[in-house]
Amino acid sequence: MYDRTGQLIDVQLARDEQWRLFYQGDTIPARYRDALLQFEDRYFYQHPGINPAAILRASRDNLWQQQIVSGASTITMQLARLAYGKTNRTVWQKGREIWLALQLEWHYSKDELLVMYASHAPFGGNIVGLQAASWWYFGREPAALSWSEAALLAVLPNNPGALFPGRRSSSLASQRQDELRNKRNRLLQQLAKAGRLSPIDLELALAEPLPTRPDGWPDQAPHLLRYLQQQQPAQFRFDSTIDGTLQQQTQRALQRHLRLLSQQDVANLAMVIVDHQTMQVLAYHGNQTLNAQAGGFVDIAQSPRSSGSILKPFLYAASLDAGLILPTTLQADVRSQFGSYSPANFDLQFRGAVAANRALAESLNVPAVRQLASFGVSQFKDLLLQSGLTTLTRSADHYGLSLILGGAETRLTELTQLYAAMTHSVGAQSVTVPPLQYLLQPPNRTALQLPYSIGAAYLTLQALTEVERPDSEGSWRDYSAVQTIAWKTGTSFGLRDAWAIGSNGRYSIGVWAGNADGKSAPVLTGGQSAGPVLFDLFHQLPSANWLSTPWPALTELNVCKADGFPQRLGCDSELTQKPKAAQLQLGAGYMRQLWLDPTGRYQLPQGCVSGVQSQPQTRLVLPLAMAWFYQQQHPDYAPPPPRWPVCTAAGLPASSDEEQIAIIAPVSQGSIMLPLQSDGKLGAAVFRAVTQDPQQTLDWHLAGQYLGRTNSPHQMAIKVPSGQYELVLTDASGRRLTRRLQVVRAEFAGSRTGSAQP
Repeated sequence: MYDRTGQLIDVQLARDEQWRLFYQGDTIPARYRDALLQFEDRYFYQHPGINPAAILRASRDNLWQQQIVSGASTITMQLARLAYGKTNRTVWQKGREIWLALQLEWHYSKDELLVMYASHAPFGGNIVGLQAASWWYFGREPAALSWSEAALLAVLPNNPGALFPGRRSSSLASQRQDELRNKRNRLLQQLAKAGRLSPIDLELALAEPLPTRPDGWPDQAPHLLRYLQQQQPAQFRFDSTIDGTLQQQTQRALQRHLRLLSQQDVANLAMVIVDHQTMQVLAYHGNQTLNAQAGGFVDIAQSPRSSGSILKPFLYAASLDAGLILPTTLQADVRSQFGSYSPANFDLQFRGAVAANRALAESLNVPAVRQLASFGVSQFKDLLLQSGLTTLTRSADHYGLSLILGGAETRLTELTQLYAAMTHSVGAQSVTVPPLQYLLQPPNRTALQLPYSIGAAYLTLQALTEVERPDSEGSWRDYSAVQTIAWKTGTSFGLRDAWAIGSNGRYSIGVWAGNADGKSAPVLTGGQSAGPVLFDLFHQLPSANWLSTPWPALTELNVCKADGFPQRLGCDSELTQKPKAAQLQLGAGYMRQLWLDPTGRYQLPQGCVSGVQSQPQTRLVLPLAMAWFYQQQHPDYAPPPPRWPVCTAAGLPASSDEEQIAIIAPVSQGSIMLPLQSDGKLGAAVFRAVTQDPQQTLDWHLAGQYLGRTNSPHQMAIKVPSGQYELVLTDASGRRLTRRLQVVRAEFAGSRTGSAQP
């Protein structure tokens, strides 16, 4: 495999255990050609494949010595002998070689014959061909050989077994080294006598030492070479898109990080860099490790691994196109239950309400699962398949809502392609994107038709530019305008796979960190282990201007500052953007118009109290459970004031009177699991409730049995046998909350939770 500039970067042993690199040029390099012809066949361009004068001379010498001392073989006859393989040296065999040599001369030009010879000649050990010999002994292309090196390779096939450079030190080896040097030097002197070398060139060539040990093969991308060979088994040379210099730089960077990660039980890193303008892969490390026993042969970049939350941006883009969200709309972040599935954020905290773009930037699990429930698991799976993922081979029901939190396996290469394609679509202003390219002349493959719009792609990338960078990046916001990077992390359940994928204006990078055997480690989170590697790799690349706003694909609209829904009720507004074709399906939002008394302390519907004038006020009013969590992080949030004491409920806004009580834990719909304690006895579930009026008391009844009264904070432990029950909470004003519960026993406390790391 060669890099994009034609430099050899990796080789693989042939099936017959020979190192064989066929020479690809139309003619062999001039220095090697001159040396070869001077040594082997000075009349190559004059004879028809055999040299009669040489045959007569050889016959005379062989008869005189009563043994074969000269074969009189031309280069074409040697090529014929190579074609026959190992055979006895007899007169009959020599005749066959002569006949084949004549046929070769009839069918091929002289230059073509030289290229054939250069591709098949033996150069010692299991090194076959000029290309392989040049790299093995000197670490460079044949065209870059010096006169001394060209002469050495010209004489080596004459007796490759006896004259093997770099043999272990011994008296015999030393003798053979001297023989090889003398043979080379005689050829150099003959070349100088023929006018091919100047006196100074001859002096310098004679002074060059023989190679003491072979330089060996470049080994920069073994996993990629194996992958390409598996894809195209009939091909023996791959001209890749890899940037050889960048490949070496990134290898050093990965090894530097592995020295630290290996001390924290993380043994493997994988990485892919893509120029998303062309969708060409510039660097590829299928698996870097410092431990020879850590499964380094596994190409993790092509291996299915649990995705964690790395797929969230694509659900966000799809939801924007579907009109289900705007970047600014508040999303519920509260305890939620979907059948037996109860997702949780990685930090086990709830924010009550959070803007959609912030939920993505902070990689919150609960808003993502609720978003997927609204969008549809089957539709999202189909979208991922259309985007280029090939690992989603099971039904949508199999994955369920956990699909967005790591319930499916994905490949690093395909994930990087997804992110690169999203960025490409914005830069190229087209949803038709070339597939990932590893070869300069790739096989014909169908372009990707992205299932989301350019506008949605741009808004998604903008949200990802706000993802907080690793601690090593310091005050990244101060210089993020200089190097804007949209990026996302993910961690699989159980801390086994850490992901970080990002794009700047020109390049996309995907990083995986973990252990090839699936072993977990506490440090294996996207932000802790993969994120620092990602940004170190971006520092290896030139800076790039961020994407221009694709205005034809976007529409601006006014939204309420407080809840991010389209402007209404005279709220304070700001501008946001949406995909141009998106038809909004957002619901009413959370802005309410309240009628307040002159002091603002009470709600006073118009006409409720004679002589007291009420005044309207538009403000954010969240559902009670959302409001309770929201206030923990937004102390300035003010819930609706209580109603005027003498007013009746009639005339009050329904929204402020409907929900005076809410259960915030456990989620009251579906099953409530009571754990078995270590002593085998049934444990209890602790219920928590909140009220609109913090001063209210609550009376608790379960299945008609009175459990007790609570003051804020309202908590009640419930332990009953399995079965169906009705839970009733009543406040001092007689308002009631009724919930039906299914209580079941569980071996472990709590229900299944989604805990994918941001």
